[in-house]
Amino acid sequence: MIVLGADLGGTSVRVVLYEDGVERARVEGIGGPMRIGLGGRIAAKLAGLARPLLSRSTSPRADVFVVGAAGAGREAERDELRSALERERIAWRIVVIGDGELARAAAFDGEPGVLLTAGTGSIAVAADRSGTLRRVGGLGWRMGDQGSGYWLGVRGLEAIGAMHDGIGPATHLVETISQVTKTAGIAALVRWSTTATVAEVAALGPAVVTAADQGDRPAATIVAEAVDALCRLALAAGAGAGLPVALGGGLLAPGQPLQRRVRDQLVTRHHVDVRTATIDPCDGAPVLARASRPS
Repeated sequence: MIVLGADLGGTSVRVVLYEDGVERARVEGIGGPMRIGLGGRIAAKLAGLARPLLSRSTSPRADVFVVGAAGAGREAERDELRSALERERIAWRIVVIGDGELARAAAFDGEPGVLLTAGTGSIAVAADRSGTLRRVGGLGWRMGDQGSGYWLGVRGLEAIGAMHDGIGPATHLVETISQVTKTAGIAALVRWSTTATVAEVAALGPAVVTAADQGDRPAATIVAEAVDALCRLALAAGAGAGLPVALGGGLLAPGQPLQRRVRDQLVTRHHVDVRTATIDPCDGAPVLARASRPS
């Protein structure tokens, strides 16, 4: 079976070709979340990345194209993207799900468990022992994304503003964040913040963690709140009922800023079985392709 898998995140996208479950080729590009009205544009981008991969396979058309897309947690977005991909005629069958569900399938090979992801945004996606799916978080930067890179970046900027206005404690965040934004002085940072994209603000998250590691108290408070928020997502999704948790995303992957903190809190305070192996979300595509075969 020829399977295409796509992991469409808020900042990047990866498309991988599998033949009989074995990876044959992959390509990366610039991502962006699925939004109503963008299905045609995103489908064209995915098809443009996928076609050169298919040229290396034994068929010009995949059996299944499994797309895990940020912003596709709701039915309307999934339906729009699925219809647009069907018009591209690059696969006989299209499966569109949220990016968290794709990564969860990869982390647990389709078995029960919770995937807690924190990158630009944050979400916990679980499947219990009956196969029932549950999503907690993933509501976007205005309504959710607790503990994410964006969440950390916003609170880091707020701490700098509070210090500047004399209503908050002193913080070295101004130095660490200014290095990332390549600005000099509060006025320049304010100007930067008014036009910064979600991805640019999210990129400040690791700088907040670095400041916390260096002993900055406001940064340490922000990071502790982020860890608490991420653990709450995992517990609400199913870890509190005994499901194991895998960690993924730019902030929780092996060696990344928040992984140790979140792992330790889940294990020591909540007695959760936490798995920290590297997750390639696209590896969930063959798993879901098999599970979604028509009977």
